[in-house]
Amino acid sequence: MTRPTTFRLRRLAPPRRPTAPGRGGRWAAALLLRLGCAALLAWIGYIHLHLWLEGYRHIPTNGPLFLLDAVAGFILAAAVLAWPRPLAGVLAAGYTASTLGALLISLSVGLFGFRESISASYVVESLAIETITVLALITWTIQAAAIPGRQPAARGRPADSSAHRARR
Repeated sequence: MTRPTTFRLRRLAPPRRPTAPGRGGRWAAALLLRLGCAALLAWIGYIHLHLWLEGYRHIPTNGPLFLLDAVAGFILAAAVLAWPRPLAGVLAAGYTASTLGALLISLSVGLFGFRESISASYVVESLAIETITVLALITWTIQAAAIPGRQPAARGRPADSSAHRARR
């Protein structure tokens, strides 16, 4: 066989070492999910800030909590973007679940002497957005924990590079 024919046949053959399937795809999916989670958290923060500005600030106890909820939503959105660790996802999911729980309590029996109505502005939207956000954050947190990060080399031993492994 001539050299060009051998080269063409080698290109058709499978690689000697199989690559990890879906490794790049999982990372991209986790990135998109993280961006979506951050956007949903910011949206929750915006809704609470909007409601606080529209009059919820005059409700005793609940008013300051709406402002706190808005600030926490924006901070956690930034944290999920800037610090993509499972702990950020757990904290954000806990925040969102507690916000959803407070809304459900306020709708059913009342919270701090205030009972919310299902027909009030942003109630139905908040129920949907907060439920989706909790599920998305749990999914992203599990993905973030499953994707291995860069691990530092052990002390006293040089990092094991691919070139070093090829010589063994």
